[in-house]
Amino acid sequence: MLSIQLPIKLTRFDIFYLELFRKMSTMPIRNIKNDRRKALFRKIIRLIALPALVIIVSNSPQLQAGVSGKISGIVTDAKTAEPIEGATILVKGTSISTLTDIDGEFFIINLPAGKYEVTAKYLGYETVTVSEVRILTDLTTPIDFELNDAAVVLSKEIIISAVNPIIQRDLTSSQVTYTAEQLQALPNTTDLYSILSKFPGVVTDKDLKIHVRGGRSGQLVYYYDGFSVQDPFTYAAGMRIMPSALEEISLTSGGYTAEYGEALSGVVNAVTREGGAEYHGGIRMYEGMTHSYDVYTGEWKKLDFQENRSASFNLSGPIIGLDPKKYNFFVAGEYLRDPSYLPSNWSISYNGTSKFTMRPMPNMKILTNFSYYKDDGRLYDHRDVNGVSYDFNLDGLPAFRKRAYLAGITGNYNFSENMILSATIDRFYTRTLSAPQQLMDTYWNKWPGYSETDSGTYNGTIDNENYGAYENLDFTDPMQVVGYTVGDDFLPAYRFRRSEYNSFKVSLLNQVNKIHQVKTGIEYRKFDIMWDTKLFYNTNPYGEKYETRPVYLSAYIQDKMEYTNFIVNLGIRYDLANSDISYNYAPRDDDPDNNFDVILKEAESKSKFSPRLGVSFPISEKSMMHFNYGVYYQYSKFTNMYINLDGDISTGYPLLGNPDLEPEQTTSYELGMDHLIGDDLRLDITAYYKDIDNLVSTRSFYAYTGLAVTQFTNDDYGFVKGLDFSFEKLPGNSYFRAKLDYSYMIAKGNGSYEREPYYTYITSVDDNLAPLTSYPLDFDQRHTITALVSYKVPRNWKGDVFGVTIPGGWIFTSIGQYGSGLPFTATDNTGNRLGDRNENRLPAHYSIDIKFSKNFYVGLSDNFLSAFIEIDNLFDRRNIVNVYSRTGSPDDDGQATGSGLALDQKELNKYDRLYDHDPQNYSLPRTIRTGLEFNF
Repeated sequence: MLSIQLPIKLTRFDIFYLELFRKMSTMPIRNIKNDRRKALFRKIIRLIALPALVIIVSNSPQLQAGVSGKISGIVTDAKTAEPIEGATILVKGTSISTLTDIDGEFFIINLPAGKYEVTAKYLGYETVTVSEVRILTDLTTPIDFELNDAAVVLSKEIIISAVNPIIQRDLTSSQVTYTAEQLQALPNTTDLYSILSKFPGVVTDKDLKIHVRGGRSGQLVYYYDGFSVQDPFTYAAGMRIMPSALEEISLTSGGYTAEYGEALSGVVNAVTREGGAEYHGGIRMYEGMTHSYDVYTGEWKKLDFQENRSASFNLSGPIIGLDPKKYNFFVAGEYLRDPSYLPSNWSISYNGTSKFTMRPMPNMKILTNFSYYKDDGRLYDHRDVNGVSYDFNLDGLPAFRKRAYLAGITGNYNFSENMILSATIDRFYTRTLSAPQQLMDTYWNKWPGYSETDSGTYNGTIDNENYGAYENLDFTDPMQVVGYTVGDDFLPAYRFRRSEYNSFKVSLLNQVNKIHQVKTGIEYRKFDIMWDTKLFYNTNPYGEKYETRPVYLSAYIQDKMEYTNFIVNLGIRYDLANSDISYNYAPRDDDPDNNFDVILKEAESKSKFSPRLGVSFPISEKSMMHFNYGVYYQYSKFTNMYINLDGDISTGYPLLGNPDLEPEQTTSYELGMDHLIGDDLRLDITAYYKDIDNLVSTRSFYAYTGLAVTQFTNDDYGFVKGLDFSFEKLPGNSYFRAKLDYSYMIAKGNGSYEREPYYTYITSVDDNLAPLTSYPLDFDQRHTITALVSYKVPRNWKGDVFGVTIPGGWIFTSIGQYGSGLPFTATDNTGNRLGDRNENRLPAHYSIDIKFSKNFYVGLSDNFLSAFIEIDNLFDRRNIVNVYSRTGSPDDDGQATGSGLALDQKELNKYDRLYDHDPQNYSLPRTIRTGLEFNF
């Protein structure tokens, strides 16, 4: 029986609603027979009713994942310092306004991220406008106005440039934000991951995957304009995010508020621009050149154009024929051709995004989003999973085809200037296909050479005809002896995955008073996923196909308390996931005819509560400290849950999925200090500790016949501790800016990725048990340094060098990065471990990227044409990112090839050297991009 006691006076409607809520939560459910599903249904009913209940209790609320911020301040008489009540605060170019209260204070909530002009005016006083006011997502920007009596000064508008806060008082965790202006000045910002690699605490592994503060790859969540664009199979971004379309991008790694879930290491929030009352836009084009790799010599060629080019545009403003303050749009598009430096490794993509904003009523706002992504190309791999190389048969490498789109509509209704109700419906779709180029439009059972018996058993020739260099070795051919394919062979692998979800969100935001901003929200998400693979590597091809519709539900409530001397973010989050499938719980091979036992079990729903707490408080006018604590959960990737659900253990090394995996958990603690030295030097020191548990791993058990079977479990754990140090020289009144970020980190645990024990079991005879103690993880990079130097001069600047006048309007930026060596485990020639796990280290790596741009202005306007050049890896440094475990070398696998065969030894050595020389064991070579950009 649900019992609610409230220390407030309720209206008749309130009492009616509470009674209805009680009856809905306890009503008999006759159409659902399963008790567990009945309990799940009641949870959904209660969570759907929760936001309305919160309105009654506290007039509280919030919106979707953050895309907006808040401004607040006070208006006073410049002469007497007395507060001015009833002054009007306007956001220029919009219909947004408010009035100051009896204390002269004001606030405006739900203001989209971007730059604004904010005006204060009052009868009998001058009108003051503050320009260049930067609004950051989920944060408060302070603006104070001092108005002079109109009798003292001329009655005209005074315009002041904003001094945006250097130390963000309400930031209660580590967060780094790049605005559109900063992104435009940075080198190497061609994609999302190149941007993220510049953030403190980020480690990039040999596969170019991102690790944040010692977390595994895939522990980030990606929001694009407030919508999740996560691929649930890989936990990477499911579509390309255009850097040129962004208003800002942020990475929150030190703890995040209760409105964010599905992440253990950090939240990436990318926000595009929103149209205003004036037209703005830009066009950007570039051509690139690099050092391509030659498979015939094993060397990188001279710098040359590789048809690497891009063209992008963006346009925003009012919709023609409609009120410019009420109807606006933003559109952006991009064409990108990237052949890369690797042979037969290319991509051609098209990307588009649009945002339409409508305010049909003063208290209503409707926002529509649509983004589309198309990418076709080919992927190079020096050696495949079986050690086969296609370097002399590049047409045999697989092609890929990616498609994705995001569609969403959000409606905001302002009950008052303090309270906003929001409802969002969105759909995200992503799919990826990988197959031989000539068979991209043909399903695998229609491939030439495919056939099967009447019972459905494969008896075709695809494996023999296309994997011949691996199965039917010609010992007279040195290329095949080494491991190369020849002729018309292609990689006989078909991989397809599709994921789509429909989501419905309801949320509320209420600035209850000057101190409390309460947020609450709920989301229901229904997935529809499909996985289909077939690998013809031998006469018993491996295949996997499933389709299911899991459910995800979340709710949260939090209170942001902004006191004079400290700020508190306090909240709690609830997450629930149902994998919606039955699986073979305990397959056993106890039948000589290989008729496996089938014990079906329905996967159980998993739910968790996670508390969040963040506190920031000033210790002086120029110093602030913050503390953050949080518990975070992330449900496993679908690839770990749904693989081999029939329990087929007839394959050589059977691996079983587990839909009953518990969510992975991280408990995080952070303590930081932000200090301003003088007027233009900023020091930020942050210490953190993370306790990680229930990580997904693989463990083996034995069937009745003694066959080892591996299944996904929650048996891995780890811990991370570290220190981030940031020292920044702010531009101030100069043209020079510099920043130095240093991170020290220790990341230890008993597993670096989910399948590590499984692959260890396959390759090692002795080392096939799970570690009993923690060891340095693969991404345990102890020291990282990022140094940025930027020099920006205005358009009216003129310099003189040796009597030569140098015009202004240019900017030079350089970023240098250093990382200590990542660990690896040495093995002998049979694959058995030598010494402790990951006791060896790769060499340290470093690189320098630069960008120079010169602006040419159109008359006296702010419109300009910019010519730029940017260079990645300026000194063409070949950093080693991977080595062979047998030798510790990137160019020698330690394996003798063709011993005892009557072959031309010179030819054999040539192909063996090329086979061992893997260009993917080195970092990317120098790349130069030159281009033009026009902005208006």
